[in-house]
Amino acid sequence: MINSNLKDINKINGIIKRTIKEIDSSRSQILNIVDNARAEYEFIKSELSTIREQISQVIDEVDVLEIKNKKMRQRLAHVSKNFKTFTEEDIKAAYDKASDLKVAYLTKQNEEKSLRSKRTQLEIALKKALNTIKSAENVINQIGIASGFLKGEVLTAIDDMDKSSEMFIGVKILEAQENERKRISRDIHDGPAQHIANIIMKADICERMIQYDVKEGLNELADLKSAVKVALKEVRGIIYDLRPMSLDDLGLNKTIEEHVKTFSREAYIDTDIRLGSIQTEVESIIQIAVYRIVQEILNNIKKHAQANYVEVKLDYGSKYLRLVVTDNGIGFDVDETLNRVKTRGESYGLLGILDRVNQLQGEIKIKSSNRLGTEYIVKLPVNREVIKDEKWGN
Repeated sequence: MINSNLKDINKINGIIKRTIKEIDSSRSQILNIVDNARAEYEFIKSELSTIREQISQVIDEVDVLEIKNKKMRQRLAHVSKNFKTFTEEDIKAAYDKASDLKVAYLTKQNEEKSLRSKRTQLEIALKKALNTIKSAENVINQIGIASGFLKGEVLTAIDDMDKSSEMFIGVKILEAQENERKRISRDIHDGPAQHIANIIMKADICERMIQYDVKEGLNELADLKSAVKVALKEVRGIIYDLRPMSLDDLGLNKTIEEHVKTFSREAYIDTDIRLGSIQTEVESIIQIAVYRIVQEILNNIKKHAQANYVEVKLDYGSKYLRLVVTDNGIGFDVDETLNRVKTRGESYGLLGILDRVNQLQGEIKIKSSNRLGTEYIVKLPVNREVIKDEKWGN
């Protein structure tokens, strides 16, 4: 009986492994489809831009020809009315010129009509290509979730929840992770990748230009240098979003302080920062979690709170740190919002905060009242060795 059960388990594991392999293979194929669709989208977009420029130019030409044609008809009417005062050659020349202008005018009108038709077709094709990209990305997202679920990643995502809630929120976490990967992929594709492609093209131009005109070649090199700087800046921005290097260079307090100042400047919200002295070394993973939590809370405030003042306090103990972020915004129904986040998967930012706190065996309280602002209180261990053995005080 035991051997039979083991065989059944081995069969199930084999099926799961083959399924995962097929899913990952399908994901790779769909990624290729997405890449091709993006290339087609960019090509159509470029073609559409060219067509729009051509239409604008043809419209101007049609307007000019229309004016000329109108004047020529008036000239022809004058010649016809006073034909006795004009020679036969003058009359013939007037008729020929009027005929040529009319042909040119009608030809340009037909060209404009043809270009407008082509523009409409390209706009439809562009929309279809974009829908293909979105649909394929959504499929990739779902495949990533399914693959992660079969690999058991969902079951290790959260520690302290009942089974049904754990599974559902685990799926939502994987979905958020896939969305984040998709965002990073899009950021790289739309930013540095485009600049690098442009740099390669400029390098070819420089190579050819220098052979004929050194001065122009040097000008192209200057443009190339600028393009490299832009690409480098965008790459650094993406890297910083993944892990702020200032955490290693400046430490947690200074990194949070700089981020809060940037938030204040960009969101036009007054801020007050109170950061305590660090009592013991804070583990790297905890530092990242604290920074991300501050980042997400401030982002939520910027998007939803309608606040004009925010206070950020961070105190350190020997085992735990305590983060308190308060705003004077419009507030929200905490219970209703948390229930919606957990059951419907809305607000990935808040879901990310809850996930980080739970993964690190911390605690979080959110206090909010209508028109009286919101207070986020987060308690985290300073390292993963600390066991959650304390309860909230008053």
